[in-house]
Amino acid sequence: LCFNSFHLPFNSDESKMESEPVDALPKLRAECRKSCPKYEAAYQECINRIEAKGEGDCESWYFDLVHCVDKCVAPKIFELTK
Repeated sequence: LCFNSFHLPFNSDESKMESEPVDALPKLRAECRKSCPKYEAAYQECINRIEAKGEGDCESWYFDLVHCVDKCVAPKIFELTK
């Protein structure tokens, strides 16, 4: 009997991967970001302005976009946790 080739499922990295839950949040955020084109465009315009000027920030535009995305994600993520 060769112990190097002996395989115990509870010790393998493969079985750990299979049993660990998958975080659905990144995928949902990417999908929901598409449903916020107005905020996405405003944020992108701000980024372009900042890059041209070389100073400033787009914090408020970013938070507007995040709020829109979170509003879309919330009901979907809670359905998955039931």
